[in-house]
Amino acid sequence: MDLTAHDLYADGPAVGAKARILLIHFDGAIDAGGAGRMAVAQMLRSLHNERVATFDPDALIDYRSHRPVTTVENWVSTQVRVPEIVLDLVEDDMGHPILVLHGAEPDARWESFARAVGHIAERSGVEITFSLHGVPSGVPHTRPTPVHVQATDSSLLPDQTQMANYMQFPSPLSTFIQVRLAQRGIGGIALLGAVPYYMSDTGYPAAASALLRSLSKFADLSLPVGDLEQGAAQDQESIEKLVEGSPEISHTVSALEEHFDAWNGGDGAIPLPGMGQSATTRGEEKGAKDIGDVIEAYLAQVSRAKEEETQSIQRAPRVDGQQPAAKPDTLEDVLARLEARRNGRNPGPSAPRHRA
Repeated sequence: MDLTAHDLYADGPAVGAKARILLIHFDGAIDAGGAGRMAVAQMLRSLHNERVATFDPDALIDYRSHRPVTTVENWVSTQVRVPEIVLDLVEDDMGHPILVLHGAEPDARWESFARAVGHIAERSGVEITFSLHGVPSGVPHTRPTPVHVQATDSSLLPDQTQMANYMQFPSPLSTFIQVRLAQRGIGGIALLGAVPYYMSDTGYPAAASALLRSLSKFADLSLPVGDLEQGAAQDQESIEKLVEGSPEISHTVSALEEHFDAWNGGDGAIPLPGMGQSATTRGEEKGAKDIGDVIEAYLAQVSRAKEEETQSIQRAPRVDGQQPAAKPDTLEDVLARLEARRNGRNPGPSAPRHRA
C-alpha cells in the first residue's frame, strides 16, 4: 500500500509546535541497563508535555513481536492495550521546548516512517536530533558512567577516544532515522552511556542519569535527574553489600577499576566494545559476567520482593492445605550456586541467567 507521510500519523493537541531539538528513543533497541528508556521516562514523568502526533500502530507494528496486552477482570476481557508510537512536546525546567519521539520500535515501513518524521521535523523547525543508548562496556559500577558520542557528521563530535576500527551492527531505528534526517540537512547525535557488563540486563539508573546530564550539556537544557540519582545511590548500596560479602567478586571489581583508571589517567575515556578494547578487558569479561550472575539475581530478588509486597493486598488468602510460597534466595544461596557452577557441578534450575 502506498502511504503518504501524513497517512502514518494523526495530529495531536500540540500540532504545529516548534522546537529546535528532536529526541528519539524506541523501546528494545540497543539499550543496556535500560539507560535510554529510564532517561526518557524521567523526562516525561517530571516535565510538562503535550501530544504532537500519534502514529498508526496497525501500519507500523507486527503484533506478534509487540503483542497487545489484554486486561481481564473477573474473567471478563475489559481492555486491549496496543503498543504506542508517539511524538510529544516536552518543556525543560526553563521552558525550552523539546520534541520527544518514543514508544515501541516499528517493525515495518522504516523508510515511510522516517519520511513522516522528517516532514514533522522540518515543519517544527528541528535543527538537530539526539538519541540515547546504554552500551555494555568494561566499566566498574564504582566509577562515573562515561558517555561517548556517535554523530552523523564529524563536526558534531567532541574530543574523545578514537575508534581502533570501524564497527558494523544491526541498526536501531533511532540511528536509521538520524541518518535519513542528516540527508535532509538535520544533524544527529547519539549519546552512548557505558554500562557495566554485569548490569546490562538490570535497570542501571546511573547510566540514565549520565545520559540526561550529557543531553543537558550538549543541547543546553535543564533536565531533571533527581529520581535517577536516588535510584543510582540505592543500587550502589545494594551492590556494595554483595561485593563486601565475596572476596573473589571484590577482586574482580578491583581489576576493572584498575583497568578503567589506566585509560587516559582515569578521566573516564574507556572504550566501548569495538573501540580499541584491549585483551585485558576481554579477559576480564568472564569475571564481570560472574559478578553479573550474582548481582542480577540479587536485584531481581529485591524487585520481586517489592512487587509481592505491593500486590499482597490484592491476593486471596491462602486456603488450608495450600503450600506457602517459597522463600526468596539469600545472598549465600546465590554465591553457593555461583561456586558450584565454577567447580563444574550443576547449580540447579534456579541458577541466575545472564545474557551475553
